[in-house]
Amino acid sequence: MFYTSKSRESARIIQEQVDNVRSQNQTSIDAMHQIKAQSVMMKEALLKGELQKIGEIFDFGHQHKKNMASKISNSTLDKIYETAKAAGATGGKISGAGGGGFMIFYCPGTTRYDVIRSLQAFEGKTIPFLFTERGLSHWTGIKNK
Repeated sequence: MFYTSKSRESARIIQEQVDNVRSQNQTSIDAMHQIKAQSVMMKEALLKGELQKIGEIFDFGHQHKKNMASKISNSTLDKIYETAKAAGATGGKISGAGGGGFMIFYCPGTTRYDVIRSLQAFEGKTIPFLFTERGLSHWTGIKNK
């Protein structure tokens, strides 16, 4: 996961998506249908334990999400994405409304080390995380009494 250190006005991005639907912007609507298809693809891959497909599914969604509204991505985010892919990530996604914030990349095998190194060229911060069989867990350092 990579925090881009770029803030954005998510309400404006979401409003543009709403406006695109209301005005029947077919490119945006088609992209939304593809994002819905992506969720089915991801569910299937996870249920089958085919984690190696996550990157290509992320990439599929990333390409379509950018068509939902004009400010979901920008030249900086595109450069971050392409840099991560060139370093070994098989795909990624902009989280939330887009425009900045967090990006997540799927890095098979040990490619994450090359991806992390490549992303050091940008403002931002790499935040490591892992998939586990039991879901999210964290340590708070506070003992229950």
